[in-house]
Amino acid sequence: MNLTDLDLRLLRVFLAVVEARGISNAQAILGRDASTISKQISQLETRLGFRLCERGRSGFTLTEEGASIHRRAQELFAATRRFEQDARALSNQLSGPIRIAMIDNLITDPGCPLVATLERFSRREHNQVELFLDITAPARIEQAVLDQQADLGIGIFLHELQELDYLPLYREQDLLYASSSHPAASLSGERQKTALHESRKVVRDFLEQSDLVPLDIATATANAWVGNVEAAAMLILAGGHVGFLPAHYARHWVEQGQLVAIVPERYQRTSQIKAVTRQNKRRPRPPLQALLDDLREACASRDSCK
Repeated sequence: MNLTDLDLRLLRVFLAVVEARGISNAQAILGRDASTISKQISQLETRLGFRLCERGRSGFTLTEEGASIHRRAQELFAATRRFEQDARALSNQLSGPIRIAMIDNLITDPGCPLVATLERFSRREHNQVELFLDITAPARIEQAVLDQQADLGIGIFLHELQELDYLPLYREQDLLYASSSHPAASLSGERQKTALHESRKVVRDFLEQSDLVPLDIATATANAWVGNVEAAAMLILAGGHVGFLPAHYARHWVEQGQLVAIVPERYQRTSQIKAVTRQNKRRPRPPLQALLDDLREACASRDSCK
């Protein structure tokens, strides 16, 4: 016998009758009259080829075959429920790899929501995701997302590509720094401005020299180009260059007296940190969607997304 949807419905009727200890008692449970229930039991017996129960004025009793079918039907529907539960769990389960590419030295920024995001994500139930994090340059981040080498990118992107979706996360503040031994660190006023004009300047190439704009020097030019914050910090600490660094990143050397923020109320800039993903008309696969949801919630909880 090949089970059909009809057979399953009839078996459910049979189970309800057995549980209620008779057709009359099962009427309220099934919402059907006794005649209809009796016909359905007879239909099931015809499908099976044997009698399931004795029913009539003498009462309701299972036949030997009926008792056996009852046990097996219970096992069948228990297995069905387990299957449904497992299927729901699998649909909610987060599995597979997620590859994240990001710029360097975000971890010391109190406004950065990434640690809180990963903490939320790690607490999710049925989480079997494998995380791969890579620190790289902003231009490489966008290319990695385009080439499907990364699922999510975090960085500073001055020009948004049509093929990608960008989500503003928070703003990172940059201040102008010089080594404590640099002439500009101990001067003020016009003498300091002259010293800055004459100083060698380091810029991060992915900012396209926008970090020269706050200097308010029409002829300001760069003398060194770097691809990340750490390289810029090395040149500034060495005393030969001045340049902008994220304030959170430079704080350590400022507290040790190695770096000086030059007129911070005047020489400052901000960078918009964004998340980038591939454009997709369909909803992202569950693990990535869950991570993006956690990223938005982490931003919202600290009111840093803007």
